[in-house]
Amino acid sequence: MLSKAHYYPHRGRQAVLLDPDGAEFAVLAAEGGDPPEYLAAPGQWIWSSLLVADPKQETAFYKSLCDYDVYELASDGNAQHYILSSDNYARVGLNSLPVDSMRRHPHWLNFVRVTNAADAAKRAVALGGRVLVEPRIDRHGGQLAVLADPSGAPFGVLEWSGTDTKQEPQ
Repeated sequence: MLSKAHYYPHRGRQAVLLDPDGAEFAVLAAEGGDPPEYLAAPGQWIWSSLLVADPKQETAFYKSLCDYDVYELASDGNAQHYILSSDNYARVGLNSLPVDSMRRHPHWLNFVRVTNAADAAKRAVALGGRVLVEPRIDRHGGQLAVLADPSGAPFGVLEWSGTDTKQEPQ
């Protein structure tokens, strides 16, 4: 545990923890309960991805902790890809760290929905940020990019059409 549970007025109780692979995450008991499920609008957080050294261990941990359903996706090479879902709603992409990840550590990466990932990357650079992963087509057909804000904090941008769904894979 990185921090004991702390109460935030008008928000709820939160604690910051480490998973078995060492990725930091927070849990929150929100005062108003969980928000309803909806497809995020452009500019809102839409997706979370977890990159870890031991995907099998991590899927077991989050399945036990959050009661997630786990779906293994087709792998390319040695990479492992999973979707964690609950209530028929995809929540997290859990992936093995790339083989060239000697200097990287297990971590969460959150994505903001955008209408155009390439335009968002150009705009981030114009505002003093950097492009960490050039815009590209993701495994599900949308465009994504990984950017850093001017202070170096990484985040992702993801195009998601109005016809795409976050329902569990069939």
